[in-house]
Amino acid sequence: MTMDELPIGDVEKGYDNKGEITNKTLVSSFGYDSNKEPIGSNKDLTKNNLVWSGINLKLMDRKKGKKDGVKLNILKDVWGTAEAGKTTAIMGASGAGKTSLFQVLTGRIPSQGNLVQEGSIYLGGVRVDPRNREHRKLFGYVAQEDTLHETSTPREALRFSAKLRLAHATTDEEIEQLVEKKLKALGLESAADTIIGGGFKKGISGGQKKRVSIGVELIASPSIIFLDEPTSGLDSYAAAQVMQLLDDVAKEGNIVLFTIHQPSSKVFSSFDNLILLNKGQIMHQGSVSNTANDFSAAGFPMPDNYNPADWVIDVSETNQLDDLKKTTFFSSEPKDNTIVTDSQKTLAIPYSKPVSIFVELQYLLRREFRDIKRNPLMTVINVTITSILAAIFGLMFWDVGRKDRSEIIVVQAVLGSLVNLMISTLFGQSNTAIAVFARDRPLFLREYSTDHYSIVPYFLSKLGSEMFNAFAAVLAQTLVVFWMMGFTMGFGHLLAITYSMSLVSTAVCVMLGAFFANPENATALFTVVVVPQLYFSGVFISIELLPDVVQWAQYVCSLTYASRLALAYEFQNCEPGLAEENCLATLDRNNVEIDNIWWYWLALLGLFLGFRLIAMIVLRSKANY
Repeated sequence: MTMDELPIGDVEKGYDNKGEITNKTLVSSFGYDSNKEPIGSNKDLTKNNLVWSGINLKLMDRKKGKKDGVKLNILKDVWGTAEAGKTTAIMGASGAGKTSLFQVLTGRIPSQGNLVQEGSIYLGGVRVDPRNREHRKLFGYVAQEDTLHETSTPREALRFSAKLRLAHATTDEEIEQLVEKKLKALGLESAADTIIGGGFKKGISGGQKKRVSIGVELIASPSIIFLDEPTSGLDSYAAAQVMQLLDDVAKEGNIVLFTIHQPSSKVFSSFDNLILLNKGQIMHQGSVSNTANDFSAAGFPMPDNYNPADWVIDVSETNQLDDLKKTTFFSSEPKDNTIVTDSQKTLAIPYSKPVSIFVELQYLLRREFRDIKRNPLMTVINVTITSILAAIFGLMFWDVGRKDRSEIIVVQAVLGSLVNLMISTLFGQSNTAIAVFARDRPLFLREYSTDHYSIVPYFLSKLGSEMFNAFAAVLAQTLVVFWMMGFTMGFGHLLAITYSMSLVSTAVCVMLGAFFANPENATALFTVVVVPQLYFSGVFISIELLPDVVQWAQYVCSLTYASRLALAYEFQNCEPGLAEENCLATLDRNNVEIDNIWWYWLALLGLFLGFRLIAMIVLRSKANY
């Protein structure tokens, strides 16, 4: 069988325990059990079902005991099955618990101390934990929002996912064949080389984006495809296309499970199975084709010319829970739904040795700089605004560095020009850094949770693009102000100081962006974190005049060290006489010690590394559900 003949959802290659490609082709994407036999195959799909039993999700009140500490039962004794080879939809009104159930099944319940999760989940009769990163290799997850790299094309997005998620022994030629096959199966051949697009530039359509999102997950041939609201925001034609694609994926022996809200009658009829939740409990579960008969048997016949999706929700919402429980709805969990596991069988995850961290970094850097090339607007705006502000400063402090420093007023003007330049650099690069990080954060969370790459190469690649953008802006600023203001320090010194300052400020922004998903919150806190630097750094008030309890703050202020470096290089070689006396007095008043220049550089480096490390740790914790 050639790669072009393989089904859309299947694993193309098997791998031995050394990560080498074997000659054995998997008949389904479930892998092999301990006896090297497929856990399931297209001939016996029922063995591959996803089954969950006794799922409870409780919001606890930690102030009370375990027995009386339940504030809310979000899910209560939820059970169900998602069959291999079929599509299964989870529906329910707002607050019914469909999102919570979906988060439990996908292992994405937020790790909060007041949430308690209970129950069992089985795949092919084997216990599975969706929160386990190894088990997640069997899952594909497509979020409601299409978190795709905006300047990539569908072909590049699929190639990126394939290169980083398939075994390292997979050749580039095999990856290209696989990508072509998936593009054809997804109906994306005509849009394969069009950028995906987003806020900055129009790209492919919404329906095509959704298919790319699905394709990015299919490229790793997962056993189960989870989708959160796959038709959200799509017109009826695009929604029908997506549902046809999911049906094709299911027919190849995969499990397709998704939540959906208010589908059209055409989309509803395309499901195979329906799970209806009401107040955190299973109200109805069964084949979509039998839904009308099942509701009629419960005493709720569906009116003619009525959307069945609307009808099942209307019934659940317009009737009291106690009344509905008196009917055939809310049946107890069948005894055969509880799986008795076979101790001889283990969950088989095909072993695949991933690519090295250097390959991850290579592909991430390539994508970052392709983004800059295709979307230079952010860089251009940053450089332009920085240059304009630099020109304004240059006019305000025109030629101040070349004037006679025997006059104290001139020395004060030079001091003011340097301090204002440092402050402008501190704030100037922050807005760009926060905006870019906020844009890319959801993409990282999706890709990291699906094992595209590890945290270190991601941060290094982001640092690479940030360093490029910051250098372009700071270079433009230095080229303008250095000769307009007439500083005596070397051009390289001024460039190095302002560049270091900008890197530390972007590190602070990245750290705050790691804590907060909302860029407005990060921006607000940035003001709280950075503005005090103006007071604690000693540039406006001597450190000795500050209260003892806050004097320590000078050591965590990047402005402290950047301003001291700038003053040291500018005033250390003034002309002998009164000019030299004024310069040395200024250095003394600002706690600048020439012998400590290298310590100032090391302090900036330490702050940069410290903020980056905190950001890395926080973002990694956010990505672990």
